[in-house]
Amino acid sequence: MVLTIGTTIKNLRAKRKITQEQLATFLGITAQAISRWENGNVYPDIEMLPSIAEFFEVSTDVLFGINKDEKEKRRDKIYLEIEKGYETGTNSGEDAIVNARQYAAEFPFDERIELNLADTICRTYMWDEVPDLERLSEAEKLYQALIETASNDPFRYEALKKLAALYSVGYKDDAKTDCVLRQFPTMQYSRESIGTLISETSGHDIGRIQDYIEKLTDSLCTTLEDYIIEMPNGSETWDRKVEMFEKLISLYQFVFGENLLFYHSRVADLYRIMATYRVAQGRYEETIHCLEKSVYHIKEKEKAKPGDRYTSPFMDTMSLPEDDPTNGGFHAPILHNEAWYVLNNKLTQSRYDPIRDMDGFRAIVDELSHIAK
Repeated sequence: MVLTIGTTIKNLRAKRKITQEQLATFLGITAQAISRWENGNVYPDIEMLPSIAEFFEVSTDVLFGINKDEKEKRRDKIYLEIEKGYETGTNSGEDAIVNARQYAAEFPFDERIELNLADTICRTYMWDEVPDLERLSEAEKLYQALIETASNDPFRYEALKKLAALYSVGYKDDAKTDCVLRQFPTMQYSRESIGTLISETSGHDIGRIQDYIEKLTDSLCTTLEDYIIEMPNGSETWDRKVEMFEKLISLYQFVFGENLLFYHSRVADLYRIMATYRVAQGRYEETIHCLEKSVYHIKEKEKAKPGDRYTSPFMDTMSLPEDDPTNGGFHAPILHNEAWYVLNNKLTQSRYDPIRDMDGFRAIVDELSHIAK
C-alpha cells in the first residue's frame, strides 16, 4: 500500500486554513518537519499519528487514506476467505499461516481474525505425532488474550473451547484441559436449559423450548455419529454400526418430521457412511440403496429455503434461517453445494470401483451431476 500521509496532512491543513507553523506548535516539532512530511521525504513517527488525528478531528484511518466503506468490504472479504478455508480444508499449513498473519496485520484488533490465526497455527502443528510446542505456545497466548478481552460470552466460550482442545490434543495436559473446561457452565445452567425451565413453568414461549430441543438433538446426534465411527472397526462390527446409524436417522425424523430441511444434509451423510460399510462387505445392491437414499436427502436439502418450517410437533415454530457466510454462523457451503463434494470427493474413492459400472451407480452420478454446483 502506498502511504499518502503527507499529502493527506497537507490537504487537511488547506481545508481548515491551518499553517505548518500552527500544526508544528501543537505537535511540539518544527515547521520544517511538517514540510518534509508533506513533500513525501519522510513519514511522521507512528507515536505522533494519534496527535495529528486529534488536531484535525479525524481518525488515523483518514490519515492513512483508508476509506471506511472499503475497509469494511475488505474485512468482509477476509471473513469470506476464512470460511472458504474451513470449507475446502486449505486452512492449515505454512501458507495458510502466512495468510492468517497478513489478515491479522491488516485488522490487529479483530477478534475473529485473531482467532483464525490461532486456529490456523493449531491445525498446522497440533496434530503432529510430536507437536511443535514452541509454535503452539503462540496459539495458546492468542487464545488466552482473546478470552481475557472477549467482547461477548459466545466468543469467549469459542476461544475457551479451542484452548481446551489445544491443551488436550497438542499439550496432552489433562490438568490444564480440565481447568479450562471448568470455566464453562454445565448443561443444567445453560441459557437454553434455564429458559426452557422458565417457559415450562410459566406456560408460554414454546419457541424457546423447541429451540432447546433442536440444540440437544443436534448435539446428541453429531456426538453419537462421531462415537459410532470411532468404535472398534472391522467386518464384524459393520452390521452393528449400520443398525446404529439407522436408529440415528429415525431419531432425526422423530424430532424434525419428514421435512428435515437442514437436517436432510445430516441424514444424507449418514446414508453415505452406511454405504462405505456395505461396499466393503461386497453387498453392492445395499450400497446402491444407501447412496440413492443419500442423494434423495441431498436433493431435498437443496429444495429447502430460508423461512421454511419444520413439520414435527416438536419443531413447528422453528424455520430454516438465512445463510450468513461472512459471519461464520449458520450457512450453506460457499464454493460448492453438498452434491458437488459427494460427487468429486467421495464417489471418486477407490472403494466404489467394484460398482462403478453398475447402472444404479451411474444413475446416482448423473443425478448428482445435475444438481452439483
